[in-house]
Amino acid sequence: MFDYKDALFFTSYFQNHPDFNLVEEFKESDDEDEKNIYVGLVEVKNTIHPLIIRVEIPFTFPHSKLTFRTKSLSGYPHLIHNGKIKYGDWFCLNTPFAESVVEQLNQEISRLKEWITRQMRADLPAVIEDTSVRSALALANAYEWENPDEVKEFSSNATFTFVGDFEKDADNFPDKLGFLHCIKTHDNRYYAFKCKQTFTNYKLPYIIVDELPNQIDKLDDFIKLRENYGWSDDICSHLLKSIDTSNTWQISDHSSFFGINISEEEALQQINYIRQELAKQTSYVTGTRSEHGGFILNRNKPQKINVLPVHKNLILSFLDEIEPSIHTNHGVKIDPKRIIVDNPTEEEYEQQAMIDDWIEFGQFEFKPFVFGVKVDQRIYWLLLYTNHTTTKSESVSYDLGVRQISIKRNKSITLWRVSTQSIDSSMFFGRGCLCDNLKKKRIAIVGLGAIGSMVAESLAHSGVSKIGLWDSDIIEPGNICRSTYTLADIGESKVQAIENKIKSINPFIEAKEIKAHGHWFMHNANYSEYVEGSFYDNVNYKSQEDSLKEIQDFDMIIDCTGSNEMLHFLSYAVPKNELVSLCITNHANELVCTTNADGNAFELRKAYLSRIEQDTKNFYVEGSGCYSPTFLAKYFDIASLVNCCIRNLDNTINEGKIMHSCVLSHCKSGILIDYIHTYKLKDYNIYLNIPEETILDAKEMTMTDGSCLGYVLGCYSADGKQIMITHIVEYLSAKEKLNDAYSTSKGIIDYIGDYAYSDYENDSYSSDLFDSIAAKSADDEINTNNPLLIIKKKDGSLSFLLFINNELVPFEEMN
Repeated sequence: MFDYKDALFFTSYFQNHPDFNLVEEFKESDDEDEKNIYVGLVEVKNTIHPLIIRVEIPFTFPHSKLTFRTKSLSGYPHLIHNGKIKYGDWFCLNTPFAESVVEQLNQEISRLKEWITRQMRADLPAVIEDTSVRSALALANAYEWENPDEVKEFSSNATFTFVGDFEKDADNFPDKLGFLHCIKTHDNRYYAFKCKQTFTNYKLPYIIVDELPNQIDKLDDFIKLRENYGWSDDICSHLLKSIDTSNTWQISDHSSFFGINISEEEALQQINYIRQELAKQTSYVTGTRSEHGGFILNRNKPQKINVLPVHKNLILSFLDEIEPSIHTNHGVKIDPKRIIVDNPTEEEYEQQAMIDDWIEFGQFEFKPFVFGVKVDQRIYWLLLYTNHTTTKSESVSYDLGVRQISIKRNKSITLWRVSTQSIDSSMFFGRGCLCDNLKKKRIAIVGLGAIGSMVAESLAHSGVSKIGLWDSDIIEPGNICRSTYTLADIGESKVQAIENKIKSINPFIEAKEIKAHGHWFMHNANYSEYVEGSFYDNVNYKSQEDSLKEIQDFDMIIDCTGSNEMLHFLSYAVPKNELVSLCITNHANELVCTTNADGNAFELRKAYLSRIEQDTKNFYVEGSGCYSPTFLAKYFDIASLVNCCIRNLDNTINEGKIMHSCVLSHCKSGILIDYIHTYKLKDYNIYLNIPEETILDAKEMTMTDGSCLGYVLGCYSADGKQIMITHIVEYLSAKEKLNDAYSTSKGIIDYIGDYAYSDYENDSYSSDLFDSIAAKSADDEINTNNPLLIIKKKDGSLSFLLFINNELVPFEEMN
């Protein structure tokens, strides 16, 4: 067992430390809110300002963190004002873990001394009240182990937090009275969002005023606030619904604890007597005066007391109200209140349980509201809260003979103030956001299956806020195991489910920024259909046209459908937009990512997907036709490839480069990324693509017979403007490998050129190589009129040439 230390040890440690004076010995804290910690007071020697520190050390230190708190300083960087503020602000030191109590103490004190050296200055007061000075210091005094861009102090334990920076702009609050939609946590913290969300669980009332009260201490008393702003009963009820906030005399109770039983004649005589007495200039009625303040009740003994003028009208109105019932009932008969004893009725038992619950819990429950002050177009907020125990009131009880009534007036309702904080986009995403150039793009996602749902969720987690969604499918139970959907989504459209998920992840996405396509159409009471979720409808050309107009407004389109028809359509329909296609192989062993930065994305995927040998024996559902693929893939295999691809996209764009196509593969050492290089034919609009791994394989080949090293396999695009190399095979095994590639690709991959060695300078070649390529171009049995020639030069580098118009023209690599 680890050797934890006791209070005596810590007392001795600080008593003997040269940098401290021990002010109070360490002992177990007697604060009910502090469990299992030792506390002591120390003075730090030789500081610019006197510095007394409360040291809080958990019993399980160093496995639990100690805390330094002080009331000596305030407003300095990394001196946090929250939590147990009655003991002062705490030092945020981010001390690393050490393996023993003494080593950890030494580390903590070293960090504290560094803080004192860096932050405490003679030209600054001990308490810095100027907020501009605080902000400037925070930015200028980041610790060396911190990122200077992240020195904004944000409390994870704050009572109230605006999620987003919407709270500053008055335009976001057209109504001066309303509710903030919040998440209320179990420990009574509130996180406010701009609008109602599926995950918000609490409506917190707010009010906005145009100026602060004329005396700032009025913020500590609801009655004074009410009087300052002239708030109506409706406004007060909105802010503190279950608390009596009246500030005028009112009849609060007219029960009779001991009961009354008098005849009609006696009752009417008593009423006439009270009326006559109240008609006098100075009236006296038997009663008691009392004051209530929290748990304190000061009550005088019953006696003849002077009736206040305002009470006279209330009493007379009350007598007018009850007099008809005296005639109807021929008197007054009120049973005494029954004191519940050993055998209560079920109703009495429930009533008493409610009273007990109120006494123990209900009266202490905090009732919060948010108070905003509008200055120009900005709003400054405070969280104000109270409970029933803080109300201070005065009351007078009168015995009228026919009733005992109490007339009460609230004098004050104590309010506690808590400052609010907001978390903006940079703080919300922290270091988890994509680079700005990618984060700001408007991104359309077509297809929201296994890949598309993960792409959408990853982008939302990483700060993208402008997203378009297309998918015509409905979520089935079988979708859940390999996508981001849950059981609660079954039967919902994929578009709607992803829209809800995005909103639940990223509070900075507004509804107008999500283009979710599709809706349910009810044909009749028994049949509903999900319509318009498809990117296009092959039957309706107008649907295609409308979709194209909308998707062309997006900066980047990510096709996650795996559909040849869809990618073929997009490749030719939106050539000016950044187009990315993501497609996984069976078992999610590979992910093929193609982009139109390298040419036609459809042609690229067709070529590089066809060279991968896949296990397709379980690819289709028997009896469902050939358009019901049920590929085998585990969630984590898909997720790792998808997120690695997004990471690659982010890094590339962050470096100011173009995202090129690639193939990601699972291997024993992790995930291998095979980048596809792109070349352009000099003076022609023809492009060449070749994977990096293929280039490396070619460079390792050696000559076996003359200058011939091997052959080039691949395919041409339908328009002949793109050549995709998939393999470079050695001379001796070329026939076997060509047959395998041709079979695996179902005829897509074929011979397209030669690979040879040349000891000539630059891109020169021998006449024999030229004649050989020219002959193959003219050979009708060879399936190409424009064969490639790849030359391995003396320095090991490769040159790519195309036989066209009876000459070999070189390719130049694109950036």
